[in-house]
Amino acid sequence: MGAVRRAVLAGLLLALAGSGLIAAAAQDPSRKGSVSAKAVVEKVLVDAYVLAPRGGALLDLTPADFLLLVGGEEVPVEEVEFIPASRSEIPPRVPPAVEEPGTPEFPEGRLIVLFFQADFGRYRTKGLMRMANEMVAFLDRLLPTDRVAVVSYDSHLKLRLDFTNDRAAIHRALFDTLKIGGAPDPPPANPFPSLAAHFDVDAARKSATVERGLFVLAQALREIPGGKVMFFLGWGLHVNRQPTEWKWHALAVNALQQARVNVFTLDVSDADWHSLEGTLMQLADLTGGTYAKTHVFSAQALDLAFRAIEGRYVVVFNRPQGPPGRHHIELSLRTKKGRVLARPFFDDP
Repeated sequence: MGAVRRAVLAGLLLALAGSGLIAAAAQDPSRKGSVSAKAVVEKVLVDAYVLAPRGGALLDLTPADFLLLVGGEEVPVEEVEFIPASRSEIPPRVPPAVEEPGTPEFPEGRLIVLFFQADFGRYRTKGLMRMANEMVAFLDRLLPTDRVAVVSYDSHLKLRLDFTNDRAAIHRALFDTLKIGGAPDPPPANPFPSLAAHFDVDAARKSATVERGLFVLAQALREIPGGKVMFFLGWGLHVNRQPTEWKWHALAVNALQQARVNVFTLDVSDADWHSLEGTLMQLADLTGGTYAKTHVFSAQALDLAFRAIEGRYVVVFNRPQGPPGRHHIELSLRTKKGRVLARPFFDDP
């Protein structure tokens, strides 16, 4: 990330923190046997994708390999856990004799959300159709354990498909995202973990901007434990055009943090540059993802995104002493070459 982009990001974090919308720190009570962030933050948990120089996950990293700065001061990394794509971070069920009644079994594999931002504009629709077709080809790269949910946004947020590993259902949902208009009923809830079980249909239909839709979606995802990844295929947010949407942008970023979602933005605009691309970069930077254009090398952009999520590190550190509020964090590697993707802040209520 360049110096100018880092400066913009730092200013954005200050603006979001000053908006009075700082939320409680991420909580994950279902992460049995592991450290979790609590309401009064004693341990801070950060989901990080670490990319090797040629792409793909950089393996075998230890706490000593990470350099962590909180507010510019170095803080030791206490614990690092690598979660490969084929495994869930939630441990298997405990023996039935000590299991809490009604506790669902968390399945192996990744939870992936495909978010399509639809539009009536010809250049945006063309890009969205291209990426929907490209995504079909990439379905073969999903692991049998992967579960995918599909949502779209045009006039409001629409849940097209609950988390599933049914490839045929995912294929159908991809092209449902190109149907603009109307208010289709959401699909029935699938077995745990289910997005539909927590999806607020009324709030989704009232989401007048994509920022509000992201907030509604993140609230539902927050009810499912563990880290998730989102591919946001769209053309931009409204905050540059409607200053009133900064509130909803801040709420969405906070909710995505609490839901532990890393967002990888894929710009579908058919243009070398456009005025809203910075909003997609910001969304990726604030959630620990990447930004890529798709109008020239669409398959390559998807390839890099898929390779980035081959595995995830859960990084844990002790909360530094200091006043409550939003704290800027910077996570990098000490000696090994690679790129760390992680959210650049944590909230200490």
